[in-house]
Amino acid sequence: MKHLEIANIFHSIAQLLEIKADNPFRIRAYEHASEAIEDIDNIQEYADSDKLTEIPGIGKDLALKIKEYLSTGKIGYYEDLKKEIPLGILELLRVPSIGPKTAKLFYDKLRIENIQMLEKFALEGKLLGLEGVKEKTVENILKGIALLKRGKERIDIASAWGIADRFVQELSALKEAKRVEVAGSLRRMKETVKDIDILIISDRSQKVMDTFYSCGAVKEILVKGPTKASVLSQEGIQVDARVVEPDSFGAALLYFTGSKSHNVKLRTLAVRKKLKINEYGVFSKDKRVASQTEQDIYKYLKMQYIAPELREDTGEIEAALNNKQTKLIDLKDIKGEMHVNSNY
Repeated sequence: MKHLEIANIFHSIAQLLEIKADNPFRIRAYEHASEAIEDIDNIQEYADSDKLTEIPGIGKDLALKIKEYLSTGKIGYYEDLKKEIPLGILELLRVPSIGPKTAKLFYDKLRIENIQMLEKFALEGKLLGLEGVKEKTVENILKGIALLKRGKERIDIASAWGIADRFVQELSALKEAKRVEVAGSLRRMKETVKDIDILIISDRSQKVMDTFYSCGAVKEILVKGPTKASVLSQEGIQVDARVVEPDSFGAALLYFTGSKSHNVKLRTLAVRKKLKINEYGVFSKDKRVASQTEQDIYKYLKMQYIAPELREDTGEIEAALNNKQTKLIDLKDIKGEMHVNSNY
């Protein structure tokens, strides 16, 4: 579990630096490092063999911090940051619509250091009057807290596909939408999902976004943006839509389908080949060499195509590299059904 502990610390460092309005490049470095080591359960082996810098996003400085934690159980830099900024402020950042500056404002002015206090002060009207806080701000905060409470819920795959299909059908009817695909854990056919991701190819993103907001399945708009947005469905499930360019669609579909551990393993493989892979494509010396389709990307990495259902970092990458990829059962493989009764 050491890798998860370090990942959480790096994530907290990124948030603390964001509150301090630190260098954005440094913030992103810690965020990327947190994601990179989250699924590397043999982090001690990497450290013992001096191979930490082979992990995507881990440079010499972060490698030293990882070793420091593995040997002492602490990271001095993190301990110093905690003395500057109360950790309670971090909890407020979990609420949608609350950024680092607002969280710090609430702490400095009202000493709010957890979500329970935030909800109480919001309901009592004590947030009003603070710089930049209006009635609509308080309303959004209360909605965010409610969403956070509901966010722990998951729904079964059948219900999730039913919701996703309603969005896909309306978006696909647009002539401006060249292609619409479901991504995320739903595309990987997980038994339960927490939210739904949809990717769209279009050169008129505003038209696509306007249609997304007005879908009949929408209960509430959470986040508006020119190329990415989030809504709450009538069933209370968050649905995220993202418009991407045709040249990077395959890379985006691969990235946003996941799983995170599969993506991390692919990035590690790419680094060993002196390549870089992200949601925009595979790059060799800053030149994009594969991106339009997932098949192109796997082929460039010299491996078989891996079906979304298998992308869980359970050996599928190693199998694909050795041309021994598992074949999924297809409808044509089913010859009949068996029904058995028992008195047991």
